[in-house]
Amino acid sequence: MKTSLIILFQMAFISSIIGQSFVTKNGDKHLWGVVTTDHFKEEPYKEWYIKSQDKYTSTLTKNDGKNLSGIKVKAFLGTWCGDTKYLLPKFIKGWKSMGLDEDQIEFIALHVEDEKYKQGPNKETESYAIHKVPTFIFEKNGGEVGRIVERTVFDLDTDLKLIAEGKPYKHRYKGINILDDFLKTVESDSMLTKTTINQAYRKIRRELPKSSDLNTYGYMLKYQGETEKARMVFKLNTQLFPYEPNTHDSYGEILLEMNELEEAKEEYYEALRLKKEDSHMVKKLAEIEEKMTVIDS
Repeated sequence: MKTSLIILFQMAFISSIIGQSFVTKNGDKHLWGVVTTDHFKEEPYKEWYIKSQDKYTSTLTKNDGKNLSGIKVKAFLGTWCGDTKYLLPKFIKGWKSMGLDEDQIEFIALHVEDEKYKQGPNKETESYAIHKVPTFIFEKNGGEVGRIVERTVFDLDTDLKLIAEGKPYKHRYKGINILDDFLKTVESDSMLTKTTINQAYRKIRRELPKSSDLNTYGYMLKYQGETEKARMVFKLNTQLFPYEPNTHDSYGEILLEMNELEEAKEEYYEALRLKKEDSHMVKKLAEIEEKMTVIDS
């Protein structure tokens, strides 16, 4: 009897962490948490999964897979994401073409709404600097040896061969990883100093073509509870892209949440100067003024 109860408990626990799903505000169902390829073959994912695989013919062989036999892959995905729908099924087909086992891959489906945005149910993204999906992280002996982020650099077969052979391969968002590694070396009380900001600026200024990349990374840190790091990233973004209103909007947002009202006010005024008569900026400035009035009264 005791053994039966233990087995039932274990089954319940496993089912609670594998193959979870959620329904969006629009009524769409999506996977969340650790899943398997069997989930992709079910409705409502089946159509795009099969269609994408059918459109891809792999040139990869078992010989290509030899160098990946001892590799583990963490595949972060979103069943709500167009890039996931395009690349994930092909990745799985290519993996099988190399004679590799699906058990080498851990599939982790991420959320899409509110504070759970691009997060797993059990903090699976922590320490991996996930900001785009799909992200395939190749690990050997506990260390990362490569990753494919959102889209391939060349094509899937070429990217996989380069990683397998240990040849130089630079994914599309290397700047985020450089910054993430740097932030791990910074003490919390030094996070917002001019020295730290300048060091980070010099490290990644040539690696980030768009402010949206850093902006997304900042929100990922925020949702993971890394508030000081997120604040630093948003501030850095305003220096890298000072003429884009959205960078000031995001920095102002986190300052407002932290009750740094004077600084938040400055950022929203700058955002409004760059994007005149924007109703969102006007609303935020009114919210700040109201909070400041309450404090002063």
